[in-house]
Amino acid sequence: MSFKDDIKTLRRQSNLTQEALAQQLHVTRQTVSTWETGKNMPNLETLHDLSQLFNISLEKLLFNEEITMKKDKGLSLASQIDHDVKLKSRYRRWTFGLGGLIAVALFSICILCLGYYKGIGTIDRFNPFLSYKVGYTKLPSDKEISPNNKANNGYWTAWFTDNTMGNEWTKLTLTTGLNPGVKDPYVLAYHKGSYVKVARILPRTYIDKTYVSNLAALDDLLNYKGNIATNNRDPKKYKTQIHLSDTVQQLVIK
Repeated sequence: MSFKDDIKTLRRQSNLTQEALAQQLHVTRQTVSTWETGKNMPNLETLHDLSQLFNISLEKLLFNEEITMKKDKGLSLASQIDHDVKLKSRYRRWTFGLGGLIAVALFSICILCLGYYKGIGTIDRFNPFLSYKVGYTKLPSDKEISPNNKANNGYWTAWFTDNTMGNEWTKLTLTTGLNPGVKDPYVLAYHKGSYVKVARILPRTYIDKTYVSNLAALDDLLNYKGNIATNNRDPKKYKTQIHLSDTVQQLVIK
């Protein structure tokens, strides 16, 4: 008999309807019908499932006889197909696993980028692509940094210059407490992106003069009231950005 007749006979001997067989094989009833009318054939995985379901070898199911594949070191057709099906399943798992790892990696990178550009310190803290830097800024007034300030609970935000060249800037939000009496106070912040690990109040004399000059230039730029010559000199962008790579000394309008 042909495959279409065999599959119909095996189904009936097992007291299965086309619908019941379809459910066990996770296909539609119409698919089973096409097998039994000879319009279609199952794929290798489904053939394997059929042989397991009806407890019959693939050779008998397909050819109504046992066949040995000489080219495959004596493996039977059933063994060869079973091996191919398992190999295909293994490749599928590897593909899904690799795809999952890539998806997780891309998602993690997106989260790290979001944390950096939005200034989210809790994310920057665990960002392996960032390194710790030392930044300096002028300490704001006691009114602004006071822990009793209900508006910010003692936290304040300022631009920190991260190198003597004046071309690396980070806007940090932190708390230092009130000035303990330091004359002409500045703040040192040991930070990773927007995450501040340590902040210390120290006198101006402890800081390289180039840092002080950079901060003075930025203050001049932020408080400039005249016409804006170029977009790079527009003080508005300093209110929205978190990181800057401008050399502020060159942007100050005299």
